Amino acid sequence: MAEGPDLTVSENQRLKREVRQLNQRVAALESSRWWRLHPRFLLRRLRPRTTDDAPPSSAATPERAADPVAERFRREVFARGRFTEDWFSMHIPAWEPVMRELEGRAANVLELGSFEGLSASWVLWRLPDARLTCVDTFAGIEGYEAYGITTDTSEAFDHNVALFDGQRTHKLAGETHSVLPALVDAGDQFDLIYVDASHLAVDVLADAAFAWKLLRPGGVVIFDDYGLVPPGDDPLDHPQPALNAFRELVASRVDILGADRQLMLRKKG
Repeated sequence: MAEGPDLTVSENQRLKREVRQLNQRVAALESSRWWRLHPRFLLRRLRPRTTDDAPPSSAATPERAADPVAERFRREVFARGRFTEDWFSMHIPAWEPVMRELEGRAANVLELGSFEGLSASWVLWRLPDARLTCVDTFAGIEGYEAYGITTDTSEAFDHNVALFDGQRTHKLAGETHSVLPALVDAGDQFDLIYVDASHLAVDVLADAAFAWKLLRPGGVVIFDDYGLVPPGDDPLDHPQPALNAFRELVASRVDILGADRQLMLRKKG
């Protein structure tokens, strides 16, 4: 019988499988004819909503909260790939204005931290004329094994981007601090940069500095996990302190497009 850390890993993996199965059942139910045509649910959707029976804004129903582009992406991309996690599609509505600007262009996109290639697949699917450079160790996320999260992502990444156009993807395996100097030395410039690699403040600050050098004027850089640091936590373990420092440093040279779950900045021309 497993004991100690092995028991924790086993239990976390079991719970994760159960959550995934429940999510699949809910999705299947909500897409079924019974759900769409059952009189009770049909009348609820058709009946004019009054102030008295309207749900609080924080408890929006899935139908009201669903984004059509994100839902299409989940059906056409996530469902076809070898993805074990979806940590990206929630950001699609915030990304859409930037993606519309890049439509029809041979945009150059850089991604720092690719995991299984979900956000990379989004770029390939959404921008069929774009070229994508992905930097990752492709060895998973350190310490996440205990949560049942895969640690070897290279094969899954290759499979997933190949579904949409692996020929437009340049895969660079390694730590960002080792890979990015060569891109700077080569004079590479990018229209969009997504930073989602290490979450340690010092690493994030270094990634931000390289991203600034690689971002062309008018380009957009998006930093993931721009959340509050829990009280008592070491600020060096979180992206936000580093991103706040970077944001202050470049304040006069950027337009802030978003500062919620993600920090989104446009470099002034």
